[in-house]
Amino acid sequence: MNKFIKISLISLIAIVALYSSVYFEKLNIRKERVSIRDFNPRDKAEYFWDNGLEPILQSAIDLKLFDSQLVNNPESLINRYGKAIGITSTYSFLVKSTAHQVSPNAEEIPVKIQNSHSEYSLQIKYIFGNAARDATGYFHIDDFENTMDFNAISTELNRLIVEKEIVKLDSIPIGETITFIGALEINSEIIPDKITIIPLKLEAVR
Repeated sequence: MNKFIKISLISLIAIVALYSSVYFEKLNIRKERVSIRDFNPRDKAEYFWDNGLEPILQSAIDLKLFDSQLVNNPESLINRYGKAIGITSTYSFLVKSTAHQVSPNAEEIPVKIQNSHSEYSLQIKYIFGNAARDATGYFHIDDFENTMDFNAISTELNRLIVEKEIVKLDSIPIGETITFIGALEINSEIIPDKITIIPLKLEAVR
């Protein structure tokens, strides 16, 4: 009986320790967001880009796995990887894959994956919407005084994508392989035929 109690106590302590470590990690992220609460949207976006984006990108799911789970196990996909703002059927994801550079005047780069259920493309000209903001999971609407500033974050992030990432394509020859991490949105009620990805990180495979 004493042995059973001892094992139970050890298990309980381990669970509490695990929970505490997760809690404090989230608390640190929360404190960081609060520390820049008084920044304007542009400063917040730039601070995040320089200090918070890279670690978050490491959580991106492989696009092939995303495509497979979107059809075969969408509930698990959304629960594990999806991000949403408020009560909505729209979910955002971070994905990673490769593509091949196209003409510099193109509006998008096709992203081919074997036996895909949807058609994917990397948007490289007109960057708009909230996918980049929401897929990172970093920005919370409660951290803003009004929805106008919250929406302005999307505008500023989209600007940074153009200025810091898409500009890299100018030096990449046509046909060269590109690795990318990007954001996409889906409606959980339907499986879309075409899905656009907003690039957050672009690199040429040399």
